[in-house]
Amino acid sequence: MPARAVGGGDAGHRSVSAGVYSRAPEVPYVKERRGRAVKKLLLVALAAIGGLLVYRQIQADRAEQDLWTEATDSVPTGS
Repeated sequence: MPARAVGGGDAGHRSVSAGVYSRAPEVPYVKERRGRAVKKLLLVALAAIGGLLVYRQIQADRAEQDLWTEATDSVPTGS
């Protein structure tokens, strides 16, 4: 008589019992996927920080240009 799987069923099918399926085979895939997600998140965060720094630099340049424009404006005669 052929050996039957634990829990009944056909001999050609796997049975689902405690300990048959472990998380070990999934761990590298999950870690790799998490690693990619973390890298993407860091890339987005760095891009946002870079964009903020560029924006602040542009605002500072505009403020300085406005100050120089105001300081070097010709004063109308008669004031």
